[in-house]
Amino acid sequence: MTGSARTRSIDIVVPIFNEEECIREFYARTVRALGGLPYTFRILFIDDGSRDRSAELCMQLQREDPRVGLIRFSRNFGHQAALTAGFDAAQADAVITLDGDLQHPPERIPDFIAAWEQGAQIVSGVRETGAVSFWKRTSSALFYRALNAISRHPITPNSPDFRLFDAVVVDAIRRLREQTRFLRGIYAWVGFRQVTLTYAEGERAGGASHYKTADMFLFALRAVLSFSQLPLRVATYFGLSVAALAFVYGVYAVLMKLVFHRVIPGWTSLAVLISFLSGVQLLTLGVLGEYLGQVLEETKRRPLYLVAEEHLPLPGERSESDQKSIG
Repeated sequence: MTGSARTRSIDIVVPIFNEEECIREFYARTVRALGGLPYTFRILFIDDGSRDRSAELCMQLQREDPRVGLIRFSRNFGHQAALTAGFDAAQADAVITLDGDLQHPPERIPDFIAAWEQGAQIVSGVRETGAVSFWKRTSSALFYRALNAISRHPITPNSPDFRLFDAVVVDAIRRLREQTRFLRGIYAWVGFRQVTLTYAEGERAGGASHYKTADMFLFALRAVLSFSQLPLRVATYFGLSVAALAFVYGVYAVLMKLVFHRVIPGWTSLAVLISFLSGVQLLTLGVLGEYLGQVLEETKRRPLYLVAEEHLPLPGERSESDQKSIG
């Protein structure tokens, strides 16, 4: 980085989807958290196709504070696409990502910045497990344990999208444009100097969570398919094992017929065996289909998101109160 500490800049990327009940309070708490820090900053709201007044409230904030910006998608493209748009729009020395529902407390932002100033290039917030439900805690632990067992790039458990990234890391993330995105895996893949900070997850300021159990399952499936080829290898090994057992059984059946002159009764066992092998074949085809589907998405080269409107403040923009204090 160049320049003195007082000229360094921070971009705060905030994906939102139907968060009209949270935006005002989020803005107020974030501005208070950054008030005494010697940085210029921007708050970039990424509206992922909201159907409420989220975009309108962001525009009101921008008229009140020139440091606020808005990127509004043409439709809902998903949380990963919204974060990607934030990285693409960022122009600061460091980028902080957090959710706009206030479950990621803005009051911890100075701690993230302090860790960055001490040399960390990625600062990952790790959620205290006691703050979440038993189901979420258990499913999350199983997911990360399984994923880290099959991935070559370990991912920090209980670490959602409350993070800080140095500009060097942001540039590296921008270069990775795969369609099926699992950003937490990308953060692990790019490397760099990483540290973690624990935080207590706050209550939502309003509304309800948009992540359902089915969404979390699809998110986990995307993670596995994006960062491991183990399912393909398992299907291969399993197929070889079943083929070997079938060969042994076939030799046994021939010997019983030709040597011992005994016809093996057992239509039931035969039907079960055929059903089992059919199931293995369908499962293997399903695994192959998932990977081929990802290949198809990559070959289409469609944009990761489409922007309906964009209102971004200039880098280093200051509010009127900041300008008066400097003058």
